[in-house]
Formats: sequence, C-alpha cells, structure tokens
Amino acid sequence: MPNQSYFPASETDRAICLSNLIAKLPIQDPHVGLSATKTSAAVADSLCYIWIVKDWNGADQQKALEATSYKALIANGTDSDVVPLPASLVFNQPPALRIPGVLTRLSTLVQKIKPSPNYTDSIAQDLGTQGMQDNTVHLIPEFAVSTERSSDGERVKLTITKHRHDRLFTESRPNGNVSKL
Repeated sequence: MPNQSYFPASETDRAICLSNLIAKLPIQDPHVGLSATKTSAAVADSLCYIWIVKDWNGADQQKALEATSYKALIANGTDSDVVPLPASLVFNQPPALRIPGVLTRLSTLVQKIKPSPNYTDSIAQDLGTQGMQDNTVHLIPEFAVSTERSSDGERVKLTITKHRHDRLFTESRPNGNVSKL
C-alpha cells in the first residue's frame, strides 16, 4: 500500500494496520461487496507480510549478527575448545508464502472498496482506511543530495520530490557540457 495516506510508513505500524484490516475485513466484506475469495486472499497476503516483518526478518537479522560474530571468533578467537556452529533458523508455523506485490494488491483492494455505495465513514474507521488530508503547501520542489559508493566508484545521488508541481527542469554540466533533463 505504498503512498496511501491511511497506510503507515514504518513496517511495525504497517503490521498493526494490517492486523486490524484482517480482523475487520471479513466482518465488513458483505457491506462493501467483496467476495469471500478476495477477502481470504487479502487475509493471506496480510498474514504473510506480518509474519515476514515481525518474525522472519528480525530472526534473520539476528542470525546474520550471530554468523558474523562466529566468523570473527573462528578467525581471531583464542578459545582452546571447538565452538559449534550457531543454530539454524527454524519456524514453527510460517504462513503460506505469497507471490510478490502483497502491499500493491492490498492497496488495489482498498481502492476497489472505497467507491462502494455502502462504504461509509464508520466502515473506513473500522477498517483503518480513512485517509488523512495533507494540506501542506509546498511552494518549491524539495531536493536532497548525497553520495553513494559502489563497486564502480563514488557517485552523486540527487533525490527530487516534485510535490504536484507541473514540471521540473534540471540542468547538469558533466565535463563542461550542458545537458538538460
């Protein structure tokens, strides 16, 4: 659900939002015209994403830290006993894996729900799909400049946020030559 005003930016908050959605969607689906198939697919997508964010990703990152520590211990340690390998990741009941695009599919589903004649403010609040209006006025686009290192060397990264301005004109001068984008 990228770029939706009702959908949180942080993964932790997304998991909370999706937990609410999967709890309420089966209750609200008859009111907004969803089939049981679409609801169960949305629930399965949400459960998979929540599990990846809350369980698998954190455990995988912890295992990566343990692997790095073990590698350093073996390379430079001073123990006189053999140190066993760290235990592998094992999960009791992972959910059914889904094809990529879970958040995009969920966003599309919500966009299909909203035009329903029975979709009301109370349903929007219940599902957590009510948007918050962004009334911020952006007089000019925002620019951010950073440098990145890669195997090819160092390069400049320019990030531009247009904020609904009609157009943007950029000009660069690589090696003294003017090029317009």
